[in-house]
Amino acid sequence: MQQISRAVVLVAALIAMTDLATARDARSGARQPDFSTCSSARHACVVGTARRGHSQGGCERAYRTCMASGTWDTYDGMYGRRVSGLARR
Repeated sequence: MQQISRAVVLVAALIAMTDLATARDARSGARQPDFSTCSSARHACVVGTARRGHSQGGCERAYRTCMASGTWDTYDGMYGRRVSGLARR
């Protein structure tokens, strides 16, 4: 009987840890910036650079390029990003 109780407690603990890990992943996914359109990518870039205290000139250059080609490209530093196939709006 005691071995069964230990097994049940162990299974319950594993389920609880899995639920916590899943909840943590869902929360972090909610904070990811939207890169579905050129305008939303520019907004994410401006917010990110302002938060880090960097210049926002790269955001405007990348926005103009994105509106012409559909590709967001700020891959010139640690926080750079290259995304293709964005909606041009």
